Amino acid sequence: MKVLLYLKRNGQDESGLCPLMGKITVKGKYNSTAQFGCKIKIDPKIWNATSQRCTGKSHTAIGTNNEIESFLLLLRVRFNELSDLNEKVSAEDVKNSFQGIAAAQMTLLRFFGEHNREYALRVGVNRTANTFYQYKNTYRLLSKFIVFRYKVSDVTVKSLDTLFIEGFHQFLRINESQKPNTIRGHINRLKSIGYIVVHRNLASQNPFKDFSPDKPERKQLYLTQDELSRLMNFTFDTPNRNFTRDMFLFSVFTGICYCDMCNLSEENIVRDRDGNLWIETNRQKTGTPENIRLLDIALQIIEKYKGLASNGKLFPMLSNMSINPHLKKIAKQCGINRNLTFHMARHTFASQICLSQGVPIETVSRAMGHKNITTTQRYAKVTNEKIDKDVSVLHANIADKYSLCSIDSAPSTILKDMSGRKYRPSKKIEYKEV
Repeated sequence: MKVLLYLKRNGQDESGLCPLMGKITVKGKYNSTAQFGCKIKIDPKIWNATSQRCTGKSHTAIGTNNEIESFLLLLRVRFNELSDLNEKVSAEDVKNSFQGIAAAQMTLLRFFGEHNREYALRVGVNRTANTFYQYKNTYRLLSKFIVFRYKVSDVTVKSLDTLFIEGFHQFLRINESQKPNTIRGHINRLKSIGYIVVHRNLASQNPFKDFSPDKPERKQLYLTQDELSRLMNFTFDTPNRNFTRDMFLFSVFTGICYCDMCNLSEENIVRDRDGNLWIETNRQKTGTPENIRLLDIALQIIEKYKGLASNGKLFPMLSNMSINPHLKKIAKQCGINRNLTFHMARHTFASQICLSQGVPIETVSRAMGHKNITTTQRYAKVTNEKIDKDVSVLHANIADKYSLCSIDSAPSTILKDMSGRKYRPSKKIEYKEV
């Protein structure tokens, strides 16, 4: 890029000053030129067309030359920014960027805010209100971090680099005292914004390429066989807790999550050719089909609450804010020393009800409405009961297939290995009951 400066002599004003003009020339694969006004007026008597500067050491000449150096430096900066973002850079692009009207001037919070406004239009179509709320919460914390860290109200999208992300991660952990899972959610939402920034050519590379948030230690989310038995055989002191327990058990024996249970209607129950009842629905979260054959316990729960819900719904579901406190009290009364949540029922369905009983993980994935089997692997954990059953089957299968030459008795003599160490027959081994 080259810049030619000249005086527009036919624009001379009454005081004899002429406006300074500039001509940008960008050469290379795409040659282009663009003219612009520098918003500076100069006395033609002190202008040197060869050096493109004012001559002399007067305050006017020195001040004008400093202004010229400043905007020439800014032009070079804008040209370099555009060259990093795009293969094709025209002189008009440099001019627009210099005058502050280019997309390269996009700021992070402004871009995030536009994303949220577009997202709001999709709520109820293919996005949920809860996810929209999470994006707004991330935006709030991001703006708070920018003020705290940089002492400004906003930064350019080019500021979204690894150092910025690490600072935001530390801010959430230390200043906001948030848990690893919550932090991971905010970072992932910011990561989505970063992908859009790169896709729209506002950044040259993905800023999250060299960053990964801390992965929290995964806890056991499914109920054990003993915990599930205690929950099923306990009668609670209030109708709401008994109802909450029944809804939790319905999810345990069908794998249907809370929001999909709220949407279930009598139309979702269909009968196959053999007379078996199934639930056929689409997941609210992903829209994927979810087909579950109803087991006896699930059928008993449907019959128990048949006709109590309005608008053709299957169950008169309590709100999420009501059902979770009930689950905490239910766990305490049943002696379950863990934070019981409704989503644990879905994990229990995958691990305890299906996988432990020999159902293939591919079938579990289809029943739970997952798009990818790797998602199912986070739900379906191998329990101790599953290991015990599989090893028992293995023991029965190989019992007559392999044999070892018989040894009448342990050798009474001392054995030596090649290193000269001596071994004696070991004492009788005693086994403890487990």
